[in-house]
Amino acid sequence: MTVEIRPAATVVLIRPGELGLEVLLTVRPSTMVFAGGMHVFPGGRVDRADADTDLEARSVRDPLDGASSLGGDLLPHEALATYLAGIRELFEEAGVLLADHRAPADAIGAARSALLRSEATLASIAQDLDLRLRTDRLIPISRWVTPPGLPRRFDARFFVAVLPEGVEPTFEGDEVASHRWLRPTDGLRSMTEGSLKMWLPTSSTLQQLEHATSVDEIEQRMTPRQLSPIEVDELAPDVTRIVMPAAAGVSGQPVNAYLIGGRRFVLVDPGDPTGPSLDRAVELATQRSGAIEAVVLTNVDPDHAAGAESVAKRLGVPVLVGPGGGRPLPYAVVEIGDLEYLPQCDLPFQVLHAPGPRSDNLAFIVGEGTHLVSGDLDGVRGARSIPGPSDQVAWAASIERVRMLAPNATWLPGHPVPNDAQVTL
Repeated sequence: MTVEIRPAATVVLIRPGELGLEVLLTVRPSTMVFAGGMHVFPGGRVDRADADTDLEARSVRDPLDGASSLGGDLLPHEALATYLAGIRELFEEAGVLLADHRAPADAIGAARSALLRSEATLASIAQDLDLRLRTDRLIPISRWVTPPGLPRRFDARFFVAVLPEGVEPTFEGDEVASHRWLRPTDGLRSMTEGSLKMWLPTSSTLQQLEHATSVDEIEQRMTPRQLSPIEVDELAPDVTRIVMPAAAGVSGQPVNAYLIGGRRFVLVDPGDPTGPSLDRAVELATQRSGAIEAVVLTNVDPDHAAGAESVAKRLGVPVLVGPGGGRPLPYAVVEIGDLEYLPQCDLPFQVLHAPGPRSDNLAFIVGEGTHLVSGDLDGVRGARSIPGPSDQVAWAASIERVRMLAPNATWLPGHPVPNDAQVTL
């Protein structure tokens, strides 16, 4: 049975803390059918009422601006409805209203209660209280599409918003059991320790924000750009590059995935979780009368790893990572060792531990040393990301070792090289 994919909006509320930016995570009651017991960000599906023309007129952003800011893959009115759904969901779930107004606090509280009881719409509230809805305060950062096989599927746009000064979140109704403010790095650590549960879109968002120091930095370095088409290039009979255009769910941040093998394939770095790129990789393997037998990651940054769980579950294959690579991931992976040959590929495919960009970073020698899947070793990182600190000494040593072990290999980098990039190997 085909499950309808519903548009949705998710808002990552942030505030400054003593040790850095903190995010709001809410906990859904364990009795809930969908995501019970999970730590999530406020959000929900886009309703028909979010596209009300009277509501649009109250928005700071207009439809064309909304569409452009999300990467250009939605019609203008659909894009603005997604922003307005984010405003509404944040107000309903956390009591935080991103709007200019002169209404007293008790009127705002009463309006929220009426909205939760379905006795009012955001459009009617905006009219009654003369709200100017600050859709410009929602900073888009990513898009996540629920993979096939689940009973509910969403096409969710993720936004960051700053907690307004003097406002504290409040919770009423039965959708939130508790809440926590955490630094992204603390949230990831708690997930690894097992004290909180998250799905991949949530944990990946924490990874994306882990090294951000300000809202300005997030807006300048993480917001989407125009969505490009998927590109497929056969580099050799057994080596195909798939340029996936939305790594980590961010339009305008391409990642080079690689399909390697003759009929027994490994898929390297499927970093785009939005769907079409993963479909294309599976189709290519099928067209060649073969199958993908493993998903392999050069590192677990979201721009390399965001689509891995989806395609691996779909195909019933393992996700293979470097030493310690499973720590920031909320699903089971298999760690692979240095100099190991992977049996899942019918072409020689040798693992090299190549720390530097990350401690779990890997590279792969393909065939008889003709190609090297180098990931981020060439120095080009995600175009719309804030990478963590690197180990430059280890990085230089990894490059020297790779050159020694595969001196004649053509390097296959993790990202397309921008025209203005300075790459030193």
